[in-house]
Amino acid sequence: MARALAASDVGTWEWHGVDDVLRCDAAAAAMLGVPRARADRGTTFALLLSRVHPEDQRRIGSLIEDLKQRGGLFVAQFRAVPELGDVRWILARGRFSRGVSGVASEARGIVIDVTASSEDGYLDEHAFCAAEVTAGGIDRVAELALSLFETAEAGLRRPDFERLKPLLDVLLHEIGRQMVETPPVTDLDVIH
Repeated sequence: MARALAASDVGTWEWHGVDDVLRCDAAAAAMLGVPRARADRGTTFALLLSRVHPEDQRRIGSLIEDLKQRGGLFVAQFRAVPELGDVRWILARGRFSRGVSGVASEARGIVIDVTASSEDGYLDEHAFCAAEVTAGGIDRVAELALSLFETAEAGLRRPDFERLKPLLDVLLHEIGRQMVETPPVTDLDVIH
């Protein structure tokens, strides 16, 4: 199962404000060109931004900083350059959760390589926008799946969570695939 996810076009990531380290599974690390976390190692948002296409860096950097301050749900599309000469279109979705201080203390999400879905190397910006809304359909399912992942990680003993994590990864993987195929939510309130 882990090998199938690593070879897929959907990956998962998480960030904890305490150590300010971004951890990616194998699929996310490969499509973004960042080191995969092993044990307590990981990467930073600064390294991730260095792998974002120069024309998208300012927008994605501002989005990350805003989410770190305010928290919230987001969907963003951008280009990543995992290695010289390779440009990948990425659709990212996740949530930055606020801690007791009011700023984001952790975040979790998925990234989807949608390069094959782009026409002439361009994705319609309006098709992938983010909102802090009560969404329906696959957006609501994604939100609940991310919440389930967070709840399982926080509430289960580590060995129990480690046994459940591959199943949760597969769930997030399939949700990501369906998000690419599903039209966007039209009643957006706040766009990130």
